[in-house]
Amino acid sequence: MLSVYVPGPLRGFTGGTDVVELDTAPGPLREVLAALFARHPGLRDRVLTDTGELRRHVNVFIGPERSRLDSPVPDGAEISILPAVSGGRS
Repeated sequence: MLSVYVPGPLRGFTGGTDVVELDTAPGPLREVLAALFARHPGLRDRVLTDTGELRRHVNVFIGPERSRLDSPVPDGAEISILPAVSGGRS
């Protein structure tokens, strides 16, 4: 079982759910995200580009480590999708 934490701005695509539990085998992050997008298709275009790469403004963490699509995801991992935040005053 894997847990994917979904940020507030993307929860409209998960029916308001902040954590999606996936009963999927461990593997590369790309495969885990494919399982997530199969359940919640609207997330895909917000997380990946048309060519299937992570969007420039989206970071995905496996535990505390920033990850790439080929990063291995162990069983029981906690995955967080975090859109970049910018702006404000200096």
